[in-house]
Amino acid sequence: MREWAQPPNGETTWRRPVLVATIGPASASIVVDLLEAGADIFRLNTSHMVFDAVVEQFERTRAADPEVPIVLDLQGAKLRLGWFEPREIRRGERTRFELSVTSQGGIPLPHPELFAGVAPGDTITADDGRFHFAVRETGSDWCLTDALVGGVLGPRKGVNVSEHPVALEDLTPADGRICDWASRLGQVGLACSFMTDGRESVWIRRRAPRARVVGKVERREAVDHIHSLEASVDEVWVCRGDLGAQLGAVELARWVAVHRPPPSGPPVFMAGQVLEHLTQHLEPTRSEVCHLHDIVSRGYAGIVLSDETAIGRQPALAVRTAAGLLAALGAQR
Repeated sequence: MREWAQPPNGETTWRRPVLVATIGPASASIVVDLLEAGADIFRLNTSHMVFDAVVEQFERTRAADPEVPIVLDLQGAKLRLGWFEPREIRRGERTRFELSVTSQGGIPLPHPELFAGVAPGDTITADDGRFHFAVRETGSDWCLTDALVGGVLGPRKGVNVSEHPVALEDLTPADGRICDWASRLGQVGLACSFMTDGRESVWIRRRAPRARVVGKVERREAVDHIHSLEASVDEVWVCRGDLGAQLGAVELARWVAVHRPPPSGPPVFMAGQVLEHLTQHLEPTRSEVCHLHDIVSRGYAGIVLSDETAIGRQPALAVRTAAGLLAALGAQR
């Protein structure tokens, strides 16, 4: 069995930076195609899946390649909406979030810890910051908001409070179950969403000591404690979607510009809209390619494709395109 994030076929160095591909509805049945296109590691976002579906997809992926590394992305402190039919939200629309939906038009948000801490004047963000809701009124298990941005809001999208992200004291029961199961598997990584300072790695290692711990940088606290976070994990993912919602686009750009993967620390990957144009189009934008060059030249170990392969129109083509770009750019390092 090849070592985690090590080159296949006995090579001594990677032929290019590492490519992580997310498996989702668009790619669940074409894992072999993704491997042939150049995927090195696969990611399963367990936040969007019930436990049995995680096991089924994991086994299907391992059937395609028994040695391929797989990252199980835990929900961590990332709050998510409940299940409902995708809904058109109009700008200025009064929107009600509820712990358990009891009113017509209410949107399920199954996180009592959020309702315990949210207050009028706060801003709830959803779907990697694509939606913003200004909180007007609150109750013990509901809050009334005004939508600041319009669009189609779907179920299970990530949610947070901009002013004071909600913290956890341990893994959720769902994440704990994933870790307990993963402890019996090989070549598995466990990614913790919305880490604060790295202490969350202890919760994971306690349950799955053999697994590779991936720390996801998605909130301001992680930026403020980046050195302790990097020291506590085996790999770091800079996730610009949620991190951008926390910091704002300008501050995000400034931090990404100055942050450098530590030469003696864990490998760092860039995630979140890296080649987003490939989700719906055949080629990335020139701007994306320029930024990819910058990522590679600054020592990032690789990239994580998300929507590009999870829900994109042509996941295998997206992987092939990304792998080709990484090979060309990596040869110049």
